[in-house]
Amino acid sequence: MDNQASIERYGGIIKEEPLSCVDNDIILKNTCVFEADSPYFGYYNEVPHTSKPHMTYFILDKYFSLEFLMRATSNVQKTVKFKIDCVTGSITMFNQTCYVIRFLDIQNYSHIALLQEKYLEEGISFKKKSRTFQHEMAMIKLRRFFSFIPAGEGMFLESNQPNFGYFALPEYINWENFKKLTTEVKYDTGLLYFDAASAYVFQNNGIMDMVRIYRENLTKENLKAIKDRYLKLLG
Repeated sequence: MDNQASIERYGGIIKEEPLSCVDNDIILKNTCVFEADSPYFGYYNEVPHTSKPHMTYFILDKYFSLEFLMRATSNVQKTVKFKIDCVTGSITMFNQTCYVIRFLDIQNYSHIALLQEKYLEEGISFKKKSRTFQHEMAMIKLRRFFSFIPAGEGMFLESNQPNFGYFALPEYINWENFKKLTTEVKYDTGLLYFDAASAYVFQNNGIMDMVRIYRENLTKENLKAIKDRYLKLLG
């Protein structure tokens, strides 16, 4: 697999996960930052683990174009000594949708305020805090680039991300039906624990709908078993 050329695509992820407000003392005053209580909820909520990925969401006060955010991130990266791993998107909760930058594995909480300051210097403004909450489920939509390694039979593994796998769906499934389908798939106790999200990529002047699977040490065999169950239930 290491010798295979990767396939670069742009698309998105749709998922639901519980979020909590980050403490006021470690972020800029009168701003709003969320963190994921249980990232990859469908997996880590069922498989207790001492070490999980850490996801932090900076809440923006308005929409900024992908180009603007990417240029801002590139400029910020030049000014800090740690690596920035982020994507853009939106969060919907309490009947309100906000635009976000999602950061993966910020190692030091002091980096949160520093990053906020750097993005402010690039013209990115943040939403003012309106309420405090803990462990609230949110609809999360992320826009991102993918780097796929083909795994055969409509399946893909993510380059340099061994815990992620993808497979194509024959048709679009809305989120509520996707959740019901995933629940049915998990009734098969022979399948290993996993987190599933709805995914899509743009290609060939069209769109390909997919399922994103997360599981630690995911193998092609694991991915195929999950894929076969989804497609069987779809009929």
